[in-house]
This record gives sequence, C-alpha cells and structure tokens, in this order.
Amino acid sequence: MPDYKLSATLGEQLTWDNSDPSGDDRKWRATQFSTLPSLFHFAVAKQYNHLFATKGRYEANTFLRTLVKQFSQINFKLATDNDFLRKFAANRAKEFTRAIRSTPDPKDQYDTLSRLLINFDVTAPEVKPPVTVNGAVKRMLDESWLARRLRQANLPQFEAVAIKAGLVHKFASLYISEESLKAFKQRQSNNRQVMERMQLENEIGQVYELADLVALSVANPKNRRHELMARLYGFDQIAQRMGHVGLFITLTCPSRMHARYAKSGDPVPSYDGTTPRQAQHYLCNVWARARALFKHASIHVYGFRMAEPQHDGTPHWHILLYTAPHNEYEVGDILTRMALEDSPDEKGARKRRCDIKRIDWSKGSGVAYAAKYIAKNIDGEHIEQDLHGNQAKDTASRVVAWASTHRIRQFQQFGGPPVTCWRELRRIGSAPEGILNSARTAADQGDWSTFTNVLGGTDICRKDQPVKLVREHKSDLGRYGEPKGNQIAGVSDGYTCIQTRMHTWTAKLKSKSLRVLDEVRHP
Repeated sequence: MPDYKLSATLGEQLTWDNSDPSGDDRKWRATQFSTLPSLFHFAVAKQYNHLFATKGRYEANTFLRTLVKQFSQINFKLATDNDFLRKFAANRAKEFTRAIRSTPDPKDQYDTLSRLLINFDVTAPEVKPPVTVNGAVKRMLDESWLARRLRQANLPQFEAVAIKAGLVHKFASLYISEESLKAFKQRQSNNRQVMERMQLENEIGQVYELADLVALSVANPKNRRHELMARLYGFDQIAQRMGHVGLFITLTCPSRMHARYAKSGDPVPSYDGTTPRQAQHYLCNVWARARALFKHASIHVYGFRMAEPQHDGTPHWHILLYTAPHNEYEVGDILTRMALEDSPDEKGARKRRCDIKRIDWSKGSGVAYAAKYIAKNIDGEHIEQDLHGNQAKDTASRVVAWASTHRIRQFQQFGGPPVTCWRELRRIGSAPEGILNSARTAADQGDWSTFTNVLGGTDICRKDQPVKLVREHKSDLGRYGEPKGNQIAGVSDGYTCIQTRMHTWTAKLKSKSLRVLDEVRHP
C-alpha cells in the first residue's frame, strides 16, 4: 500500500477506490472524514461504498455531505463525555454570571441569558407559575441545570447521526450506539457515587442513607418490576372475573421511520431520518386518536402499553388491552385504521403495522404474554437470552439507556386508579374502618384487583374516585428561591384525611469519617 494511502484516515482508505480519474473525490472525502470521529469511519465508509456501487457517485457524496453537516451541528463531547460536559457547564455558568454582572434588572438578565443559551441550542425556562423570573435566572446560572440541558440538546442529535451513519443495529450496536451506552453507564455510576455519599435528615434528627432509601423505592428496578407485575396481574384478574376479553396488540411504525433492515442490517431506502423520539411521538398520536374514537363510541378499555426499541432504535409498542367482548371487533378495527393512516399501501403494512392476538384464557393469562416484555425492558430478570441471542440482562441495560437517551416513557397504564394513590396508601400503617382502610389494606397486600374495585373500578373518572390525594401548598423555598408549591401531603376519602408525609427532609453530605469508612469497605 502506498505511503500516501497509509497516512489517510480509515474512512479515506476504505473508500479509496471510489474516485474519478482526477482524484478530486478523494481530496473532497478527506475533508469530510477529517471532521468525523474515528468511530464513525468504518460504518460511514461501508454505507458510502454501498451507495456508490448501487446508486452512483452523486448519491454517495450527497449522503456523506449531509451526514457531516448534521454532525457539525452538534457537540460530540457534550453528548458523550460526562467529565467534559460538567466542566463545560461550569465554565458557561461563570461566563453567564459575568455577562449579567452589570445588569441589575432580573428581566434584562433573563433576556441576556436567553440570547446566550440560543448559541448552544438550549431554550430558556419559561416564566410561568411556579417559575419566576428570578428563579429562571438562577436556573440558567446553575451548572447542574446547564449540564442537563446541554446533554438534552446534544445527546439525541448525536444518536440520530449515529443511527443514520449505521452505528445502531443488531450487527453493530443494538438499540443504542456504544458511545451513548458508555456515557449512560458512566452517569449511572456517578449517580451511585453521589448517593452513597449523601444522607437524609429530618426535623427531629433521624438520619438515613440516601442509597438505602432509593433501594426501597420503585427507582430500584426489582421493585419497579414487581409493582408493574402486581398491577398487571390485578387487571388480568378483573378481566377474567368480568368476562372481558384480553387483546395483545403490537403497533409498529411505517418503514420510512426505520433506518435498517432487521435481517441484513442494510439501510432502508425509504428512511427519512425520523429519530426514535419522533417515532415515539407518532405512536403516541396513533394511540391518542384511537382512544378518542373509543371514547366517542363509549368503548371502555383498560390495561398497559409498553414501548421498546427494535434493533435500530425505532420504537414499537406492545399493548395489553382488556374490554367487553362486544367491543372486540370495533377496538381492532379502530386501531388498525389509525395505524394504517400513514403509508397504508407499503409492502407488509397490513400484516405488521397493527398485529392483534386474542388471549386464550385456557392457555394462559395476559400476564404471561406481557411478563417477558416487562422483565427484558427493566432488568432482564428470569430471562436468559433476548430475541437476538444476547444475554437478557445486558440487553436490558441497553433498553434502559435507549429510553433515557431519547426520553421515552417505557410503561403507561390506561384505565383504573392512579398508582400514586396506591403508593401513598402503602406508606401508612393503619386507617379508620371504612373505604380508606379497605384501600390501604389492598395496597399494602399488593392486591391491585381489590384496590381498583374499592376505588370504583376500571372505568370511573378520577374526579369521582372515593379516595384521592391531598396536596398542601408549601411556602418554603426550593433550590431556585421559589415556593415549593402544591406537594402531596396525604390521602382522603372526603371525610377523613390521613397524612402520609410526616417529615421534612434535608439532604446532606456524610461526615468525612463516614466517607472514609465507606471507601475502606467499598474500595
């Protein structure tokens, strides 16, 4: 290999033979590949060569030019390097503080900071209750707030470029790029380290380890999975008792939203650059239109919907839906029509866009259908391998990283009582005889079926439910100098109110001696 070729980047070497006699293509490609991180080169060169061979020089060069332009609009290190992000945010906070030092009026400060943030594709916080002008200014000067917003501005855009470049599919990196996965795991590690160094203390001097309290909450994947399974099982019990049918529905996106073919990993020609978050928004709209038609037709449905990624990061939904038997056909018809409004005539649309299976109670419950989807999208527990032959626990971490990166809600209940009320009732040890105690007992025993019935069933409006949350206005100031506003204080049946939040907690760092002891125990 000639020396001049050896000195070229990997992308240049892999595309070397695709050039005109003058060599102008090589020179131009050198300028393009020099702006891309080396981790992009192999995948981009592979796709460039494919386009050059199948569609010609113009299509291949257009692909490379468009990709490089898209990449130039994001800050790669802000998206994937947590240490760099923190330092960058700290420096911007200092810079912004200097910029408003001679501006005494908060409104003028807000306007100045808003203009500065535009340069980083960050939108200033909207000033409306409970956010004040002063609070908004404090946010824009807070390095933690800036770091979150800078990550949100750059990480999904980076991932969109990675998907387009061919870094995200089952033959490369499943669901999410390796760089984004690595950054997510680093953030998780940082968060754990912070929690292990923090304690919570209340007004009477009781002190608890923050990490221990988090482990007891639904932030713990095991607890989250158990709670979801309890609620799912409860709905299933209600459906069987009421003689309702269970439908397991899969909704997928049109092919224009898919970047890669599942069998080969090759690019989908009709892919239009839709990001996973945009595809999720599309599915939400399909579901919202279907729900509106259900309501118009007086069709009551209840159950859960679950969002998970396909191999290239495009979301699809699994919906476990229960309804009365006479509604079954119309529910299926409405969902199918909504799913086929976009690109109805493309190949395979009628087969794949909306797949509906009726649950055969004689063979198993709805829980059996959905359990594996809940487990593989939370912690992979009780599953050995995923559909692609990978270890389920490793895959689960990728799914959680995918959902965090694109800010996609994985699980959503529809119909039935609010889970927040259930959680609040589980915080109390006793209640007066009556509906409050019946609801508390059901919640404490993890009996979602009974809890739902006590609160009026699956179809009662929330405003008509007999047990409701009680909120109190807290005038003490939060981090940004604003009143904390309405906060959950307890539960009530309209006659009796039971307080569930007894104490005011303050986070504090452990003493130095305790931190040293922890480091000795857990080096």
